Amino acid sequence: MNAFSLRALVAPVATALCAMICGELAGAASDLEEFRVKREQVFEFAEKPAVAVDGDRVTIAFATAGFCDVTVAIEDLDGRILRHLACGVLGPNAPDPFARNSKRQTLVWDGKDDAGRYVDDKSQVRARVSLGLDPRFERTLNWSPKKRMAPDRAPIAVPAPEGVYVYDGAPIDHVRLFDHGGDYVRTVYPFPAGKVSEVRGLQTHVFPHTGTELPLKVGFHQATLLSCGSNFDIGWHTEGYGVNAMGVHGDHVALLFRKLNRIATDGTSGGLPISGPQVGLPAKRHEGYGKYIDEIMPPRSAAFSPDGKHLYLTGFGWTNGWYGGHHEWLHCVTRMEFAADAPPQIFAGTAEQGKSGSDPASFNVPICVECDAQGRVYVADYMNDRIQVFDPAGKLLKSIAVAKPAWIDLHPATGEIHVFSWKVHNKSIWDFSKAGGRFPAGMTRLGPFDDPRVIAQYPLELIGHDPGEASGWDRLGGFQFRAAVDFWADPPVVWLSPGSPGENVPWEAVGMRLLVERDGKLEQVRDFGKDIAANVFRATPPVLWRQRLYAHPATHKLYVAEGDAGVMKSVKQVLEIHPESGKVRPVELPFDAEDIAFDREGMVYLRTGELVVRYQKLEYQPEDWREAPWDYGEEHAGVGFSSGREGRFTNVVGALRTPGHRSPSFWHMGGLDISASGQLVVTCPNTVQPGQRVPGRTSDQDTSTAVSGKPYLATVYPGRPRWGEVHVWDRHGLPIHKDVFPGIGHMDGIGIDADGDIYLMAAAARFIDGKKYEPELKDDLSSTLIKVVPREAKVVSGAGDVPVPAVGAARPDRGHDIAGSTTGPAWIENAEWFYGGLGYAGKNAAWAGGGCCCWNARFDLDDFARAFAPEARHFSIAVLDSAGNLILRIGRYGNVDDGVPLVREGGPPSPRSLGGDEVGLFHAMYLAADTDRRLFIADAGNARILSVKLDYHATETVPLAGAPKAKRESNAAR
Repeated sequence: MNAFSLRALVAPVATALCAMICGELAGAASDLEEFRVKREQVFEFAEKPAVAVDGDRVTIAFATAGFCDVTVAIEDLDGRILRHLACGVLGPNAPDPFARNSKRQTLVWDGKDDAGRYVDDKSQVRARVSLGLDPRFERTLNWSPKKRMAPDRAPIAVPAPEGVYVYDGAPIDHVRLFDHGGDYVRTVYPFPAGKVSEVRGLQTHVFPHTGTELPLKVGFHQATLLSCGSNFDIGWHTEGYGVNAMGVHGDHVALLFRKLNRIATDGTSGGLPISGPQVGLPAKRHEGYGKYIDEIMPPRSAAFSPDGKHLYLTGFGWTNGWYGGHHEWLHCVTRMEFAADAPPQIFAGTAEQGKSGSDPASFNVPICVECDAQGRVYVADYMNDRIQVFDPAGKLLKSIAVAKPAWIDLHPATGEIHVFSWKVHNKSIWDFSKAGGRFPAGMTRLGPFDDPRVIAQYPLELIGHDPGEASGWDRLGGFQFRAAVDFWADPPVVWLSPGSPGENVPWEAVGMRLLVERDGKLEQVRDFGKDIAANVFRATPPVLWRQRLYAHPATHKLYVAEGDAGVMKSVKQVLEIHPESGKVRPVELPFDAEDIAFDREGMVYLRTGELVVRYQKLEYQPEDWREAPWDYGEEHAGVGFSSGREGRFTNVVGALRTPGHRSPSFWHMGGLDISASGQLVVTCPNTVQPGQRVPGRTSDQDTSTAVSGKPYLATVYPGRPRWGEVHVWDRHGLPIHKDVFPGIGHMDGIGIDADGDIYLMAAAARFIDGKKYEPELKDDLSSTLIKVVPREAKVVSGAGDVPVPAVGAARPDRGHDIAGSTTGPAWIENAEWFYGGLGYAGKNAAWAGGGCCCWNARFDLDDFARAFAPEARHFSIAVLDSAGNLILRIGRYGNVDDGVPLVREGGPPSPRSLGGDEVGLFHAMYLAADTDRRLFIADAGNARILSVKLDYHATETVPLAGAPKAKRESNAAR
């Protein structure tokens, strides 16, 4: 379906949906009510707070001018919160301990801190009452525009008079402009917030959250607005790529993979429809063992004609599968009108698969195409060791002999030809190598068309490039190298992608390098890899752009986990970021952990598939960590999450045993959290049935799992799915609640509040008024936030493959509440509340080859029991109180240049104001809340972490010293 047809489909649906929203919300009868902000935008005190003290009993009274959100805290005189007393939206659904439907409130503090200890010296204490949470973009953290995105695709650099445009991505995309010296200027794509409405034909959608029309991110990963690449596909869960070739002419930018996308250098589409025709060519791709599949093969090189009317395309090469593999090519050049919708036509050569030649009319691996100022077309004919030059009508004008031309660039003024040579795999090169042929990497500078003599030659240093033997199998096959010459710089600068990372090649070694000709050699003048290491420490991009975030409640530092161990899901090194300075420091964990948590005393909790290990405090080297054993813990050797050499392992003396085991198809345990009183909640994947042996367990445990080493069997009832469980332990390691939410499936984050209530983000789509959230978009990939009281709620699945199917009276007589891959369509009995349309749950997509949960999301719960949850497709963060009231949304659509922070250091040089909270988001999935200080957001779409300062519209503090004696009155009494 193209952009226009989807827009045509969505528009009437959206109009009807908006009408339905308005009508239903007026009567408060629809599930869509949960998407409405509940607070009134009035943040004034009708009566300022007053306190009264009677021993350990402190009464706090105040009145507000409107039904806004209110936060009440007991602090020391330095502002450190001792007790998170109350928070929520006043009105009909005000959470405890607020009085409902009242702007006048009287709260009682029992004199205890969050951990239940009495605060003795109340002369050093004050009460704080704040109205209206007021977030503000503070600063950009851990951002470098030079950081590479894809391990096996080199960034594409295209010089222009104003600088060098660089594309990188897989499957998240970026087009950035750098100046001629290699400094970042601005982002062209993702489109700027102020320009996105000028992108013609962009898919959009009216979301039920606000009734606002927004750009619609597409593809299985819902992470791109481009439609040209394989990351646009919605029918399969492979990562995909966005762009394989790029051209720039004047204000126009051509992005090409399977199709053409047209954008402009100003972040619009330049007045043209963004989506163009198919540009890839059909071919049979060998999958291995004699199996072939039909695919569309993209071009690798694109060149505009000097008038900008036509695009020439070539480099139609691809990697075949094992056993009968090799790289293969279509030996042709095509041409198309850039602004037209007609597909390209053959300009020279043939698109017949396997047909190459050395005669003047044929090619053997045409890999690159360029045009000069006179409109002549230059084709790098790699295996024929020549450059073929044609006139615009396709007549061959000249053959220029040059060894293995892998890439060419033409000086726009002088016509000089720069030729780059390196090894490019194909069927012919194997025989060439066996016959003694060599392919050294280098750059040759030739004269112009009229006199293409050799002017200079230089060797090139490429990572892992062997000029001798060509193996029969090379997965990258030369695609890991790219080069371009910025002729607008003085002197001209070579932009070189020198290779790809590997087992012995770190990411910092393969950053873009800038080279100039000096004293008979190519001299390096800039190394992006070194720039990255100096600014953000780690050049390695996050695996699958998963950046789990953790805020330390005692030190207020941020910790970032990016999947550097095992199967790229566990971590053995996290990054510590100081939010005030932006400085980054590595922290080496004692073993590779699947998840991390901190308690309020500063102890650190690391988990594997079955164990939770507690440490006294965070240390920076593995040997310095000191375990804080659970009183009811177990001794274990070789503890770690992974089973391979990428992991890290250690011995422990008092680990907490949890039921269940690591799910081999998920590798995501679902989360853990610690309440202020020290209660630990842990999600536990557990599919074991009575009579089954637990994988990896001894025979005496073959019919049960264990909680703290004691035999345990989960409750079985009709309709119960057997996938995951939730358990709660006290600070000593004794179970408080077993199986607190029976039947819940895969989860993406969990929280526990001061009352022991449980909040979790189920990897399951919400049903809104009997239909899946956003059914017209086939959006079953969203998640749902749910609050439950332990042991009061349960899941009843309508699926037929549960151990005991729900039939007859066991099936609730109403519409489903959620649907996920591990629960099927299901009802939630006795949940406190729901909030849908969140995050991303890739495993739900059975239509995508089984789906994939490698891409997911996390919410976070702060100490006021406010849930911060990512509305990834809506470009926002939802903030809900403990009663499920939506307090506000943080953020809106924007690229990295959108939003002016309080601190500009570490971010783009020229930010643009968005207004409001100034938080611009594109693909935000992971969060960490540091209560009443900051919210941290990992926005993979803009390849950065945002620090958002949490403040209030109005705040009053009242010292307890000298306060009058309290009267015996409270909301509870009233």
